[in-house]
Amino acid sequence: MRLELQLHGRRTAWLTAHLCAVLDVACHEAGDWTVAALTHDIGKLDVPPELLARPGALTGDERRRIELHCLAGAKRLAGSAGPDTGHTTTAAIAVALSHHEWWNGTGYPFGLAGAAIPLCARIVAVADVVDALTSVRSYKPAWSLAAALEEITALRGVQFDPDCVDAMQAVTRALTQDWRTVAEAWDFKSTVQFGAPDAQPRRNGGAHRREVERTVDAPACVLPGSGRATGRAPEKQRADSAAQAASVKTARAQ
Repeated sequence: MRLELQLHGRRTAWLTAHLCAVLDVACHEAGDWTVAALTHDIGKLDVPPELLARPGALTGDERRRIELHCLAGAKRLAGSAGPDTGHTTTAAIAVALSHHEWWNGTGYPFGLAGAAIPLCARIVAVADVVDALTSVRSYKPAWSLAAALEEITALRGVQFDPDCVDAMQAVTRALTQDWRTVAEAWDFKSTVQFGAPDAQPRRNGGAHRREVERTVDAPACVLPGSGRATGRAPEKQRADSAAQAASVKTARAQ
């Protein structure tokens, strides 16, 4: 994975863990969804780097090509997915596929709306956009955290699940100025495996896969820096009621 893609995934995962804590997500799912956030943009490995680095406006065809990263990422992850374990998560497929869907149904790739968007993707979408807006991109400078929060608040109930926006408001109130550095150094422990299909078919009809392993060290299901578990027991799990996902169009298909 390209370095910035790795760091963006790590920061997004860190914010996701905080959001899960505020939203009272069950502990086992909080850990699962945090792992999923690490690879939400893995489909961008299939997008030409020069297109992602384009400083000017994109054409319609170029934008559509970038938008295909959701499908490409889900395909990569599905290619090496098995039953959920401590090292892999099928939630990663849902997040990669749906983190650009909008609460009002105008996102991509399928135009899902509201609670039809998986909750894990709605949470990661807010974390994704906050990190993308506060990062330098070829087409924009880094925004301040306050400006990023103002942007997602303006899109509450439009692009984002209102509950997830409210949770991010609570999270940002506690963030320190160096939160991005802290997030990049966070020792969340998980190993995520994903691969791109090779051209050579296996004898069983499958495809050879080049496995890429991403390992970060730390206890799963723990709020970053606090040492306390995120979420309640499964029987008290938060109901999946609202909805959210996608990325700010001003931050161009991040």
